[in-house]
Amino acid sequence: MKFNPNQKYTRWSIRRLSVGVASVVVASGFFLLVGQPNTVHADVLTSTPAPVLQVDSSSVEKNELPETVLKEAVDSALPANQTTPTTKEVVDETNSSDKSSLAPKEEVVKPKEEEVMPEVNEPKEEKVLSEVNKPKEEEAKPVATPDAVSKQDREATTPQSVTTPEEVKKGVAENTKDTVDVPATYLDKANFPGPFTAGVNQVIPYEFFAGDGMLTRLILKASDKAPWSDNGSAKNPALPPVEKLGKGLYFYEVDLAGTQGKSDKDLLDLLKQNGTQSYKATIKVYGAKDGKADLTNLVATKDLDVNLNGLTTPAEVQKGVADNTKDTVDVPATYLDKANFPGPFTAGVNQVIPYEFFAGDGMLTRLILKASDKAPWSDNGSAKNPALPPVEKLGKGLYFYEVDLAGTQGKSDKDLLDLLKQNGTQSYKATIKVYGAKDGKADLTNLVATKDLNVHLNGLTTPTQVKESVVNNIKDMIDVPASYLEKANVPGPFLAGVNQVIPYEAFGGDGMLTRLLLKSSDKAPWSDNGTAKNPALLPLEGLAKGQYFYEVDLNGNTTGKDGQALLDQLRANGTHTYQATVKVYGAKDGKPDLSNLVATKNVTVDMNGLISKEAVKDSVTKNIKDHIDVPASYLEKANVPGPFLAGVNQVIPYEAFGGDGMLTRLLLKASDKAPWSDNGSAKNPALLPLEGLAKGQYFYEVDLNGNTTGKDGQALLDQLRTNGTYAYQATVKVYGAKDGKADLTNLVATKNVTVNLNGLVSKEAVKDSVTKNIKDHIDVPASYLEKANVPGPFLAGVNQVIPYEAFGGDGMLTRLLLKSSDKAPWSDNGTANNPALLPLEGLAKGQYFYEVDLNGNTTGKDGQALLDQLRANGTRSYQATVKVYGAKDGKPDLTNLIATRQVTIQLRGKEMATIPSQEGQMNMKPSTTPSQEGEMNKKPSATPSQEGQMNKKPSATDSMSTTEGTKEVDHRMTDVKGEHPTSKPMADTMKKNDKATLPTTGEAQTATATIGFFGLALAGILSLLGLKAKQED
Repeated sequence: MKFNPNQKYTRWSIRRLSVGVASVVVASGFFLLVGQPNTVHADVLTSTPAPVLQVDSSSVEKNELPETVLKEAVDSALPANQTTPTTKEVVDETNSSDKSSLAPKEEVVKPKEEEVMPEVNEPKEEKVLSEVNKPKEEEAKPVATPDAVSKQDREATTPQSVTTPEEVKKGVAENTKDTVDVPATYLDKANFPGPFTAGVNQVIPYEFFAGDGMLTRLILKASDKAPWSDNGSAKNPALPPVEKLGKGLYFYEVDLAGTQGKSDKDLLDLLKQNGTQSYKATIKVYGAKDGKADLTNLVATKDLDVNLNGLTTPAEVQKGVADNTKDTVDVPATYLDKANFPGPFTAGVNQVIPYEFFAGDGMLTRLILKASDKAPWSDNGSAKNPALPPVEKLGKGLYFYEVDLAGTQGKSDKDLLDLLKQNGTQSYKATIKVYGAKDGKADLTNLVATKDLNVHLNGLTTPTQVKESVVNNIKDMIDVPASYLEKANVPGPFLAGVNQVIPYEAFGGDGMLTRLLLKSSDKAPWSDNGTAKNPALLPLEGLAKGQYFYEVDLNGNTTGKDGQALLDQLRANGTHTYQATVKVYGAKDGKPDLSNLVATKNVTVDMNGLISKEAVKDSVTKNIKDHIDVPASYLEKANVPGPFLAGVNQVIPYEAFGGDGMLTRLLLKASDKAPWSDNGSAKNPALLPLEGLAKGQYFYEVDLNGNTTGKDGQALLDQLRTNGTYAYQATVKVYGAKDGKADLTNLVATKNVTVNLNGLVSKEAVKDSVTKNIKDHIDVPASYLEKANVPGPFLAGVNQVIPYEAFGGDGMLTRLLLKSSDKAPWSDNGTANNPALLPLEGLAKGQYFYEVDLNGNTTGKDGQALLDQLRANGTRSYQATVKVYGAKDGKPDLTNLIATRQVTIQLRGKEMATIPSQEGQMNMKPSTTPSQEGEMNKKPSATPSQEGQMNKKPSATDSMSTTEGTKEVDHRMTDVKGEHPTSKPMADTMKKNDKATLPTTGEAQTATATIGFFGLALAGILSLLGLKAKQED
């Protein structure tokens, strides 16, 4: 068969290809047989570290790290799927590389056979020798470890991306935080060598920025949700500072101010030594040049704050829980009402969270801290107010906490919030629990501190309830004691809420002026400037905290003033009445919403100015009597409780000294003309011991001596009644004030007085006195009637009611009714001031009253009208009735008739004033001269004023006190000194003896008159017989 040239060439090519393939197969087998031991030796070599050239540490530049640190950083920076390959993987990759390199060789067609033959015909022995005889320079190169191979493999297989400077700048601006909080455990657990301080005060590749366990990892925002392991032990994936960051293109450092440029171990030691501290830091990213950082090419920079937390001991945590948290928490209703979920309000309640979050803005647990009282709040933390640390310099991540709320079934988050809102106003028992940490999480087996407390959650109070509280619970007017104004301080609570807006629940705080506006303040304690911390008074029961605010605006020259300026103005104004307006507002964001006026009310505020001690001393000296007589009826009618003994052996306000029905009222000179009512039932105006006396600035007491010392109330009243009529030495004491109370250490004024208390006389004794001590009938000499004056004592008690103890006053007609008057002296109109005769021994003053009612045409007449009628009637016999009454309010009680008696009063007119001598009677017919007749028939005249004074019969509404009535009767009794003009011989005798003598009255006088009539009759008979005899002659 003949072949053309092309066919020959083809056959030649096939033979050459077959020879080449056979050569390759032979060579491969040779290498497998000869090279296998070398492979084994290579595996052994990989177990030892590759030789490293020794470099002097002094020659290391700022951008050069120790190889071990860089190796660890590289491992941390690698993604999880790029782990170091094994030996087998290296061999496989090498083989695959060889195979890939053969493919193109097989495809190459060489036109000449000689080009392949040297390679095919080369002996195997020569190939091995050539491998052994390699130059020594190549043997000096470090043997590549699997790490190095892996690195090289990554460089060969990973495509290199290019990151622009703009992307770097954007990454620094957007992906890094402004403030970094480094948990205390991170710093505490950090070691060197280790990654914690890598990149801090030293320049390293930018792709190592956020390796696991590195401080700079925390700078990235992505770190908040990324895992962490101390010293990078868990080899958590690195976080790229820029997406698809090109390797080796950029370098960085984070300069930490105040660390003196230290790095590595020196820096770590310094940070641990400083403990909790904030540092100013600067991120700097540089470009690269020749594979190194180009410090002249600053690509991006940013300033930030790094807060490194030192360790906080369990003892510090326990102390913080005990000292810094409240026992009781009041949660304003608006806080609960405005709380949302998701939101911070229920964070840490029935759930465990880091302890450093205890008092974040808008959190319920924030209110547990005492520091929250003066800290701002925003609903749901919208204002991002700073958190409050529960422990000073609390290390971050060291502790965790929860607040367990009893009765909430362990609910949390939205379920808990819904339940709290549904429950409304309610008190919960709560427990604070603080746990230690383990592996960055709460260790619930390590309970570090605990505390029980009460949490009061307030439900909403409606505007209608607030309006009703303003109308019903606030007074229309108040009196502010002067001492409150005197002792008030700024700063202090006195003016809180006055011309300024504060929470409505603070309306009735201790020491506050507005507390006095509440009706409930009347029985509540007070302390100046709230020093006693008395409980606040709520203007509304169950008032929701923080839901409403209020102010009390004062008018006049105080408008708009507050603080010290307002206090100074009030003091300068002295005693003054202000018109004030109470305004209650709604709330918004926990603050008053002045555009939402919920309720308003106008009130009157009477501020009492200050009274000097000198003025008080003068009042005690000038306005208080040296001695007083207390009517027995006052003592008889006194009750306990009641005003009679107020201020006696007890300290009360000085302005109450002269209250109606009070024993001490009688000490004031002003009481002589003032009305009185038993137990103050008539509510007569009080008498002030000092004009313009400031309320509450001074206090007083009247101490009684003897067996009443130290007694008060019912015990004192019983003792006074037992003692009966008795004179007490008493001491008036006036004190200054403190906290609205008497300051017994500050004695301002004192005075000794005598108090005569009249004991009680029984009704039976009065009845006996009327029966046994008053005559059945009397004969009143004409001269007594003739000499009587009006005003004067003669008709006192006749047709008018006066005190019973005045029954027997000198110059009184009723004196003659007493049996004891027979031997007692008399003076017309009481001019001699002869001692009064008592109708009853030991008669109590002011306990009883009496009158003697005359019949006939004198009935109802008194004073001058009565005197004129008696004189006009001439000699006449009257049927009179003696009536004795009880007393009420120091006046006669005409409804209480104690005793009565009928008596006969023979009043002689002037026509019987003289008795003729026996000679005249025998020889003369009685006659009178015209002049005498005229005098007898002439009626004496009286002025209207006299008639009014004598003719007025007291009624139950008269305001004449017992003391005044007695003095008037005594005066009448001393106005006139009487003579007895019955006959000239008697008158001559009286002149001779030069003294007034009460004539014989009663039965003896009647016998004398009878003898006189018989004498006259006998004289008349004798005269008729004589006349008859004379006619016969």
